[in-house]
Amino acid sequence: MRLIIFILIFCLFSEVDAQLEPKFYVDSEVRTRRVAISAYSQPMLLFRRIGTDLNGVSPVVNTAFRSGFNFDSGLSFDFNIRPLRLGIGIGQTWVNYSVSDESGNSIVNTSARYLSIPFRAGLVTPLNDRITLEVWPQVIYRSVISYKKDWLITMIPLYRPQVWSAGINIGSSISLTEYLRWTLMGVMDYSFNDLEMDPSKDYSELPIFTGLRVGLRLTI
Repeated sequence: MRLIIFILIFCLFSEVDAQLEPKFYVDSEVRTRRVAISAYSQPMLLFRRIGTDLNGVSPVVNTAFRSGFNFDSGLSFDFNIRPLRLGIGIGQTWVNYSVSDESGNSIVNTSARYLSIPFRAGLVTPLNDRITLEVWPQVIYRSVISYKKDWLITMIPLYRPQVWSAGINIGSSISLTEYLRWTLMGVMDYSFNDLEMDPSKDYSELPIFTGLRVGLRLTI
């Protein structure tokens, strides 16, 4: 019995030691994969930046802004064109936030849904056989699908039908199999436009999204 246990322990340590040893490949054994399909989910917080005038002076704003649950999900198609990765995606963005007066008694909730099309470029650096460090700058086009406010009176909100933003994803991917990788990245997304076109406001409220992107990537 002791001999069997000794043999099992010896085999286990031999396998661990073999996995720790570096592996070497010849060029014919290394396959360059050119196309990847990623499915991603991205919970986010929404902040607003009050735009300044031409002299850099910030207007006085007497409302409080609160983020609701914001979410982005979709598919991304990435192409390995060394030394860069280039990608385009399609998905949807759910935006939720509320604005209240100074007393906090008058609260207006806004919920919107957008078709999102991200254009992105990536720098991918392998850290070892399983983990990579990745940086993906991106520009996102969003088009309104629905836009609602819970006003007491029936009004159509003056929303902006198309919104452009730019941001960056920074994180890593971990190999699960030869073809499948798990990705985890921090997200920062800055909008170029206000979500609304309200003529009663003499300032702009530029949205800033921050969140976490989680996904699976299938490499072909």
